[in-house]
Amino acid sequence: MRLQDQKIKQIRVARKVSKADLADAMYCDIDKVNKVEKGLSYYPDGHIQNAKKYLDIVDMPLTQFECDVCENRLYIMRDYAREGRHEEAKAMCKEKAKLVNLDACDDNLPMLYRLLEVIVLIQCDDDVDGAEKKMNYLHDKVDKMTDQHKYYYYFNMATLHIFRVRYEEGLSLYKKALDIGNNSSSFTPDDIERAHLGIAVCYSYLGFPNRAIFYLRNTRELFNYKKISILWLYIDTMLALNYIRVSETDEARKLLDTCLVYAKSLKNDHYYGWALYVYGVLNKQTENWDIAIDYFNQSMECYEKGSRYFLRALYENIRCVAEMKNFAKALRIIEDKRPLFNNHEIYATLFEALRNYVIVKKRVSIYNERNVEYLETIAIPYFIKTHEYFLAIDYYKLLEAYYDIKNKKKSLLMSEAIRKIYERCFVNSVDIERR
Repeated sequence: MRLQDQKIKQIRVARKVSKADLADAMYCDIDKVNKVEKGLSYYPDGHIQNAKKYLDIVDMPLTQFECDVCENRLYIMRDYAREGRHEEAKAMCKEKAKLVNLDACDDNLPMLYRLLEVIVLIQCDDDVDGAEKKMNYLHDKVDKMTDQHKYYYYFNMATLHIFRVRYEEGLSLYKKALDIGNNSSSFTPDDIERAHLGIAVCYSYLGFPNRAIFYLRNTRELFNYKKISILWLYIDTMLALNYIRVSETDEARKLLDTCLVYAKSLKNDHYYGWALYVYGVLNKQTENWDIAIDYFNQSMECYEKGSRYFLRALYENIRCVAEMKNFAKALRIIEDKRPLFNNHEIYATLFEALRNYVIVKKRVSIYNERNVEYLETIAIPYFIKTHEYFLAIDYYKLLEAYYDIKNKKKSLLMSEAIRKIYERCFVNSVDIERR
């Protein structure tokens, strides 16, 4: 029996369609259906097209050639989503939506479509909730997946964990994806590179800059740098951010100079804004407060007001204003911008912590018990919980200075807390797994 005839039979049986009903839909007699399903005949093209209409699989692949073409189309759809060609990716995703109707006769394409559809939802629509619902449907199907499917399953789940600020879980799943990629010849360097990048991102968010740098460098070696792309910009801005954390500011500056040029060349406001933000962080690190403020202001101009990237740049902007001892201005900006962050699940806490930080810094030589208590019992524990270790260090340093004249024992406790964070982020992060 030909592959296309076999698949029509499998769909008919799975949907409990009678032979008579299928024969009527194809405008042939039931004897024809019987002969085809016994392997004694085959459906001509006209019958197959009628069957496709009846079974709601028009333009869906049945022959091996059609399946090969369709699989390549799905990977092109994935690439378009990743390259920022969002409208083309979404159009292709809609075009292939009925692949899920082939579940009964194809173990590969419907599953691959569902997995790559999630990439389109995340990359093109920023629809994390929708992507999560799609992935939840697949949880009990992992055992039946091929290695190719499992790679994308673990990769997608890892990405969703990052959006939900569950970096340890994301790290574990990216490593699973990398293991699958490394142990199969069916994966491209791009697949391996993206798993390395995911691991690097998790280590960066978890506050392990040395490990992040290791994996980002691996990614750069795998990636084709002859082609300027969004991924290229993401890798190098992340690498620059981690170089700043280990005080390699010259290396960071070189990367950022190039990133700004290429982001502008691609007319990509998002990554241009992100590179400006990281440049602001670099100047904050070197205490060039005026220059840092200018970069953060430029970064905010690239984003929608109230978006998380806008709020992060605004937060750092106000920090710099406070470090310049313009405390009244810093507090005024916080109050003026409050409608933008007051109900935000993440930034409401960050800006309230910053408000208390500015008040304590403004009057560090006098008692500010209520504000200090907020920093100790709410702000810093929140930073630790959300892996904002470098923010926690800054706040501990302020408390160390605050307690220096008032309570030497407490000041020493703040110093010890700082030491432990440095040890966690730097000393304990040198045993990098070499995969």
